[in-house]
Amino acid sequence: MNSIKRKQFYNLLSALAILLFAAGCNTMQVSPSLTTIAASNVTLTSATTGGSIKNDAGVSVTSEGVCWSTSPSPTINDNKITGLTVTADFSSNITGLSPSTKYYVRAFISNSDGVIYGNEVTFTTLQGELPALTTTTPTSIGTTTATAGGNITSDAGSPILARGVCWSTTPGPTVNNSKTTNGTGTGAFTSSITGLSPNTGYYLRAYATSANGTAYGNEVSFITPLTIMLSLTTAAPSGIATTAAIAGGTITSDGGSPITARGVCWSTTTGPTISNSKTSDGTGIGTFTSTVTGLQANTKYYLKAYATNANGTSYGNEVTFTTAQTAVLTLTTATPSAVMLNTATSGGNITSDGGSAVTARGVCWSTTSGPTVSNSKTSNGTGTGSFTSSITGLLAGTTYYVRAYATNANGTSYGNEVSLTTTQTAIPILSTTTPTAITVSTATAGGNITSDGGSPVTARGVCWNTSTSPTINNSKTSDGSGTGSFTSSLTGLQSGTTYYLRAYASNVSGTTYGNEVSFTTTTPAPTNSAGILAISTLTSSAGGSYSPRNIVAIWIENSSGTFVKSLMVFAAARIQYLTNWVSNSSKNVVNATTGATQSNHGTRTCSWDGTNVAGTVVTDGTYKVCMELTDKNGTGNFSTFTFTKGPTAVSLTPTNVPSFSNISIVWTPK
Repeated sequence: MNSIKRKQFYNLLSALAILLFAAGCNTMQVSPSLTTIAASNVTLTSATTGGSIKNDAGVSVTSEGVCWSTSPSPTINDNKITGLTVTADFSSNITGLSPSTKYYVRAFISNSDGVIYGNEVTFTTLQGELPALTTTTPTSIGTTTATAGGNITSDAGSPILARGVCWSTTPGPTVNNSKTTNGTGTGAFTSSITGLSPNTGYYLRAYATSANGTAYGNEVSFITPLTIMLSLTTAAPSGIATTAAIAGGTITSDGGSPITARGVCWSTTTGPTISNSKTSDGTGIGTFTSTVTGLQANTKYYLKAYATNANGTSYGNEVTFTTAQTAVLTLTTATPSAVMLNTATSGGNITSDGGSAVTARGVCWSTTSGPTVSNSKTSNGTGTGSFTSSITGLLAGTTYYVRAYATNANGTSYGNEVSLTTTQTAIPILSTTTPTAITVSTATAGGNITSDGGSPVTARGVCWNTSTSPTINNSKTSDGSGTGSFTSSLTGLQSGTTYYLRAYASNVSGTTYGNEVSFTTTTPAPTNSAGILAISTLTSSAGGSYSPRNIVAIWIENSSGTFVKSLMVFAAARIQYLTNWVSNSSKNVVNATTGATQSNHGTRTCSWDGTNVAGTVVTDGTYKVCMELTDKNGTGNFSTFTFTKGPTAVSLTPTNVPSFSNISIVWTPK
């Protein structure tokens, strides 16, 4: 009996466990089921895939899409496309892919529990056709340089973005080795190869790069020659004078590299180089003649011919010569006459030129003994014989020492020294009037001469400059003569500028100045003319791949190229290819007419009210209308047109430019 009851108890316990398990199963959470659809419609740069939600587990899906990468297990942190609506079966078109590339794709959905991924699928984009090209046989092979190139016969439907030649000392050079860069596009091109090593074998191929990749022409090879030293001799000097001589040299071999410089070099010590004195006498091999100048009389010189090419500089044999001894000029100084406050008359007589023509003569003077041509001097022609000199710029009551001088190829010689003392008188006494009536370009000033110093005032006025201590050699007025007060009108000044001013008065004793005063001209208030700038243009293709569809922007910049305001921007997904507008405006479209990519070309019109993005009317001056259009995934055509904003109407019809014609720019002030 006890065993029957025990069995009934165990049966009841088992039934209770089954019921509890069943209840637990009804409340267990089930994850949604998601399948990634295999890729289809695979092209060079795009493919179609998607996903299928088999069971959403009763939880609302908030977003769905696909994510992809060139590495396994892509996530939404890699490339992705999110659908605009949520459906059980969805399709996504992936674009912007690279040709001949393997991609990993997973569908994904998002709900309140997070992100769920489908199974991973893979596909490989189609391989684009590469350019066709050949390599040109190298020529002009030197020890460190050569010339080659290539010919691109087809771009395979994708524009050539870069071309040139690449080389290495091992076969199969690529653009990762040494290379040249020689423009874009199809056709033949020439490449200058530099930086080679002498007596070395090189392998070379032309290359061309398009969006589909880089293709190479046939491989050619060449060997640079062994470095050969230059061969040259130095000619014996001739025509040796006190300060000059004739020399030269003969170059019999350029050592396999063109001569780029040649001449002679010299020094007063043995072993001269081009770091010493030298001549420059052309290029190439053969005989050349050099004129050696700037020598010292009665001096021994060492001289060598030199020649320079890509391998360095070589020298000929060293020769020596000694310049002739100087023959001395003979001359005397004339006694000064007509000595005044500030002037006197003197001169000289050259009785012998020492065997070399006199090229300059005159008198020189100083307030100390032994004046030279480094002091004040006159210039009174050439040749021997007597001459007269007018000495000016002297100070009253001052003693001067004077000598005649004469210069020829041998140097400068001096006559006997004489002295003179100018007469003495007093200078005027005056003061400067404080400037008044100061405007942007004019002012009123003057002065008061209280004493003429015993000699009549022959000129008076004011002088000014933008630096201190102005003199009558700067800007000045001329306001009559005599003593007393006078008024001066200053004109031609610059706005917002500080000037220094002094009254002046001149008599036979010279010119004296009053006290210095300063003033600053006013700055005109900037004008901000209101008005409307009307712009109209007919657009046309820039030769891009998605023409006639196009994106276009028109905006305003100031004369310095600073962005002012966008007027029209028609672009959406490809807006980044309006490179000039994006760079200058940072995509600012405040108050601009905007829209999507244009499906066709036509007349585009827009206007500008003379304001910046803050709505403030900008200062009058020079501005630029900027226009940019592209119909490809890259920079298109860009042009600017200058006009003047101000109170005067402007009407411009600029010459047609790429992608923009029938241009009209009209500024109408209010």
